[in-house]
Order: sequence, then structure tokens, then C-alpha cells
Amino acid sequence: MTLSGTFGAGYQSFETVTGALVSKGIAPATDANIKATIVEDLGGGLKITAAGDFNLNGARSGNLTKGDSSVTLAGGFGSLAFANTRSSNTAIQANVFASWMPVTAFYATVDARAAIDLLSYTSPEVMPGLKFGIARLEVTENTATSINTQTILSATYAVGPLSLAGAQKTMSGVITAGDEKSNTELAATYDLGVAKVGLGYGSALTTSTTLYTGKNLISYGISAPMGAITFGVNGAKRGDRNFYDAGVNYALSKRTQVRAQLGKMEGGTNAGNQYRVGLFHTF
Repeated sequence: MTLSGTFGAGYQSFETVTGALVSKGIAPATDANIKATIVEDLGGGLKITAAGDFNLNGARSGNLTKGDSSVTLAGGFGSLAFANTRSSNTAIQANVFASWMPVTAFYATVDARAAIDLLSYTSPEVMPGLKFGIARLEVTENTATSINTQTILSATYAVGPLSLAGAQKTMSGVITAGDEKSNTELAATYDLGVAKVGLGYGSALTTSTTLYTGKNLISYGISAPMGAITFGVNGAKRGDRNFYDAGVNYALSKRTQVRAQLGKMEGGTNAGNQYRVGLFHTF
């Protein structure tokens, strides 16, 4: 079994555009977690991996809470996995600069997440760098969302500095009448050596439960390392909803960094300004 995780603390703030103070001051920066991973060789080219991510940010009297967990069986046939996790948008892969903001800007501003159960299959490489996947997504009980179940067809291609990813999501059940039955998500990243850049796209959503109905999503990012210092920018826009953040990370060692970021979110209930400065250690 291997253990990995992050511990961080610093000064952070998120303040809405109306002036209502949401959070400000010295805080653990919501970055304390431990991930346990167990790998067993079953023989015959088969391997099983079990992983669980545990959140340590609860109150002093609170309990440790589970985040993502998964079990994966892998072999020459590819990999078959079951995960209890949160839904994601492929376009977020364009945000190549690691964000450590008080509020997760991508999902709080231009997209939505839900707790899900996910059963997925990923093929072996059908040609160098190219894999295909199929997955079944079901929203867990008691989660309010317009998306109930989805079938996801995906493809990834990664050779040298270029990485491409795409997903076609088809809803097979909806809670709210009139929801769009499918949407497309794409992302491309390229490592130029002096910087890594990304660009993402998501097709328009036409659900009656969102404030960004009928608008396409565009996301982008750049991360530029200069010795121990890495500069970066992330952003995304869907209709009148928009976010961007910029920051710098300074590596004190391979595992310890000083990070400073500031950003802005526009549109929706999470619109506001935010920043964070802190010391973070990964293991």
C-alpha cells in the first residue's frame, strides 16, 4: 500500500461582488487529504488497483470524510473500473496551471458537478498513443441535478508533446423535461518546452436548470516553468459566465511549494474576487 496526499495552510479570501464576505483570513486552504492506493498482481498479466481519497478538512469534532474511491482491473484487454467520484468536463484539461483557489472556479462559474457512480472501460492502445473508452454514469441518490444517467464515449491521444481528449455524452434519463440529450467536450494541450498551453471546448447546454443555457464553453490555460518558479493562467467562459486566475508557484523542494494566486469570477451566484497565498507540502 502507498500513501500520498497534500497538506497546506495560508491566507485566503473569497468575496462576492455585492460585498458580502464569504471567507477571509488564515485558513487550512481546504488542501489536507490522504490518498491510499493498494495494488495487487493477480498473475497472467492482470493487476487490480484499489484507491481511496480521504478529506482531512473537517471541523475538530467532525469525522474524516471520503472523497473519490475506485477499483480498477487492468490487463492486456485494457482496464475496467468502478469509481465513486464527481462528474467532470473534458474541457477542464485545458486549465494546465494547477489552481489552488478558495473556490474551484471552473465548476463554480461555467459548469456543474454532481456526485456520481461511474463504470468505465478503457481500451489498450489501438495505435501508438490512441485509446478509446466507454462509460456509464449514474448520479447518486438524493443529488439534485438535471442529469440522471449518461453514456460516455471517449478517446484520448498522447504522443510526444501533444495530448488530445474528447468525450461525447448522451443522456439516457433526465429529471427535468426539455434537457439536451447529448453534448460534446474536447481538450488539447501542447508542451512547447518553455511553456505548456491548453485549449478546451464544450458544446452548448440547453437545460432549464442552468443560467448558461444555449452557450458554448471555451477554456484555456498556460503554465510556464522558469527554474524553481512556475507562472500560469487559467480561464473559461460560457455565455456571460467567466472566470480567470493567474498565479506563481515557487518550489522550495520537490514536494514543498509556496503558491500565490488571484482570480475573478463573473456571472452567477459565485461571482466575486479571490486570492490565496500559502505553503503546501505533498507526499
